[in-house]
Parts: sequence; structure tokens; C-alpha cells
Amino acid sequence: MRLSHGHLRWVYASGIALFASGALWLLFHYFVHVHGEFGERPHALEVWWLRLHGAAAMLMLAVLGSLLPVHVRRGWHQRKNLLAGSMVATLALLLIVSGYALYYFGSEETRPWISALHWLLGLGAPLLLVWHIVSGRRTRAARPLAAPLRQSGPRAGAERRAEAAEPASDGSPSTSSNVASLDNS
Repeated sequence: MRLSHGHLRWVYASGIALFASGALWLLFHYFVHVHGEFGERPHALEVWWLRLHGAAAMLMLAVLGSLLPVHVRRGWHQRKNLLAGSMVATLALLLIVSGYALYYFGSEETRPWISALHWLLGLGAPLLLVWHIVSGRRTRAARPLAAPLRQSGPRAGAERRAEAAEPASDGSPSTSSNVASLDNS
């Protein structure tokens, strides 16, 4: 199920924003600290990466919702790329649930576990998405070629009329030439 170029841009832009903001939050949270007069403290950008991550998550929810009625539904009904697509959908659901749990349900005991699960799933998401894209392209490349599309426009009409006027290979007039001659009378 190929997406339009505009739709692809939204999927990629929101995915990159979500992944980059989450990865930068991880980097700043665990590895970038500022030494102040009272010891180490979080870098000032850490909270901004988390805020950007939350905003990107809202955008990604809208993008995922836009994929459901066309891309996901058609792929499911046509039984194409089901394993990779199901894995991507499951991963998205797990990320949504774990992100919600971090915001609303994380106690002092469970928050570190939920956080580790969320960022491990998030770091693996690009790999799963690449697998989904590659396997979808392979499926599309393996299907038989469709009949070539007819041209449209005034020149194409003249070509069709010329084809219709040609006699059949057995020497008898073709059915289409009979129809063409009836149209001209």
C-alpha cells in the first residue's frame, strides 16, 4: 500500500522528530549533566527535549490515525506485509501505552521500569519500520506487472481510431472497426 509523497513526508517527519527528541532526551538525561555549586544537576535542555518529544508524540498519534483508514485497512484486507505491519502496529500501541503510563501511572517503583521499556521500544522502532518498508517494497516488486495504461488526450483518441480501423488478422473486418463505422454514420 504505497502512500502519497505528502503522506510519506508527514510519516517520516513526525517519526524523525519523535525518535530524535527521545534519543536526545536519553542522551541529556543519562550522559549530559551540568556541575553547579550544589553538585550535578540536569542540563537545561533535558526538559525541552522531553517537551518536544511529547509534542512529536501528539503529531505521531495524528499521523498514525491518518494511516488507519487507508494504508492499514487496505494492507489488512489484501493480506499484504501482514507480519511486519502487525509488528509495527503492536510496537506503536506498546509505545503509546507505555508513554501514557509514564505520564499518568508511574510510581516511584514502577517509573524506572516503564521508562526503560519505553526507551528500549523507541530505540528499536526505526529498525522495525525499515523492515516494514523494505518487505513492502519487495512485495510490490514481486507482483506481476499490470497491463499498460492507455494514453489519454486527442492524440490517444486518434491512435485508438486507427487501431479500430485495422482489419483483424484473419482478413475479416474487426468488430471495433464496425463499431467505429457506425459511430461515423
